[in-house]
Amino acid sequence: MSKWLRHFSPAWLGCLVLPLPAIVLWRSHYGRTISLCLFFIACAHLVASAFRETSEQAITGDEQPPQQVWRSRMRTLSLALMAAFAGVSLLLLGLSDVRDFVAVALAFLLLIPSLCVVPYFTLLTGKPLAAIVFTLFAVFGMKLLGCVVVVLVYGWQASAHDPPYTDLSWTHPNLLVWLFWLFTSTLSLSLYFLGQRRFCKIHGRAAKSPRD
Repeated sequence: MSKWLRHFSPAWLGCLVLPLPAIVLWRSHYGRTISLCLFFIACAHLVASAFRETSEQAITGDEQPPQQVWRSRMRTLSLALMAAFAGVSLLLLGLSDVRDFVAVALAFLLLIPSLCVVPYFTLLTGKPLAAIVFTLFAVFGMKLLGCVVVVLVYGWQASAHDPPYTDLSWTHPNLLVWLFWLFTSTLSLSLYFLGQRRFCKIHGRAAKSPRD
């Protein structure tokens, strides 16, 4: 674990450095949104970097069962992301707004798709950048899906309401907020197991190749 953490420490530092300018220089609702988006991108990059060379690492002689390797890697990533979350939370509360606990809660919730969705897309494409882009679009797609349900419930005038039903109201959660997290949680859970399955398949195939 210590060797792995040293190897990916630059990506981990990016989780703190990337959102820092928006936190310090843009103290508004939009600044908070931008800083959380940048934090999400940095966390996704950290996870994608950990799965970028899965097949090559398996060939190097790692004889552990694939399931054990997966659990170990996910456990290490969880610790790294929690440490990044703690650092960003201190930055948000100390440099932006000492009472902005909503931003802290959102930063924590962003760890879920980072940890569960990114591995699958990284293993699927083999390219961290593509995995990050697909993850962002997949999570954004959950909001669009929630908007579709909201329009079906409230009609086409949902956006004309004050406040609009099609806006994500984090301080006063509306139907869209609950649908967004429900769909995102379902997506994360599904892709977590699909990623685990794909990882074990790639790891096992790579481990057998020297003997074939």
